[in-house]
Amino acid sequence: MNSTVLKSIESFPPLRESINKINLICNNENVDFKALACVIEADPILYTDILHFCNAPHHGFSHTIISITQVISLFGICAIRGMALTAALKAHPFSDLTAYGTTVNKWFKVMELQQRFLDLWLMKTHRPILQSLGGLTFILEIGRLVASYVLMFKEYSYCFSKYKPHELSLEEKNIIGQSGDELAAKLFKLWYFDDLLIDSLCYSLNPANGLNPEKCAILECARTLFTLNSIEPFEKIETILKEYDLPINEALLAYETLLTEL
Repeated sequence: MNSTVLKSIESFPPLRESINKINLICNNENVDFKALACVIEADPILYTDILHFCNAPHHGFSHTIISITQVISLFGICAIRGMALTAALKAHPFSDLTAYGTTVNKWFKVMELQQRFLDLWLMKTHRPILQSLGGLTFILEIGRLVASYVLMFKEYSYCFSKYKPHELSLEEKNIIGQSGDELAAKLFKLWYFDDLLIDSLCYSLNPANGLNPEKCAILECARTLFTLNSIEPFEKIETILKEYDLPINEALLAYETLLTEL
């Protein structure tokens, strides 16, 4: 890796200290639920944002969720980790995505659609797969933010012209030397993410090269349908679904349900 690129990743503003604590707790084989709740409740930004997310109307709860303990019980460890990461990114000091011709609010909206699609698709009948993704489903496009920072660090002004995920990754490689996903994977190592989660992100557009191709293919489906500037027709992922023997009917139902929510 180019030394300037490496330095830029190492200097990327860290997430809130709470995230490091959450990652260390979640990486433990026996997760301490009480300790996890305490870390989040001690961070007003994470606490407030997570409760706001959980009380969104589409979750359909009849009563207001008022505690992190409730969130853990209802959504699980992996989901709350993803919620915390999202909240931390919203409070992050760097949020310039002009290189991609978008705003941070639109960027978050894309990731919200990706996460919601995967949730609708997998939560009921394939929950173990969803849980094994460790909250990654909430921040699939984090590579775009990291790549933007690298460009700023290198004092290089550039506007990407490609928007489809695979084409965009190739353009990132041509301009920076590595794709945004590869850059984010390097950053994840500094943030104490486990190796399988890092691999799932790095190969989420190239499943055949990942340690768990099925998981990577699932992420590829979400990223193919919901790009930085468009919602693609379901037919775009049918080949992926067939190649990795993924449930097509459930995926289609999730896609159609999500479109009705928009």
